[in-house]
Amino acid sequence: METDPKSASRLISRISDIQDHEEPTVRLTVPVRPDQEELLTRIARTVTQNRDRHHRSQRITKATIIRAYIDALSTLPIDLDNINDEKVLLNRILDSLED
Repeated sequence: METDPKSASRLISRISDIQDHEEPTVRLTVPVRPDQEELLTRIARTVTQNRDRHHRSQRITKATIIRAYIDALSTLPIDLDNINDEKVLLNRILDSLED
């Protein structure tokens, strides 16, 4: 899918933009499917198990992973025009990843 640069959103333009907002200040409750929760649990467990003691300064939680995913996705040029459901949004994100 071609992404029109004028209608595409790249919410974070530099990695330093992410680092400036390092401390989370807003609590958000998001319902997820059981398979999504299981995936987050497996990722957090795998990251934790694969770290040596020099890389254990911060706990890696499901919330940490979600925040990192949000930051990563916000750097992609995604066409946000006329999205009518989650499936369309997912396809636009996947298309952006393929480019």
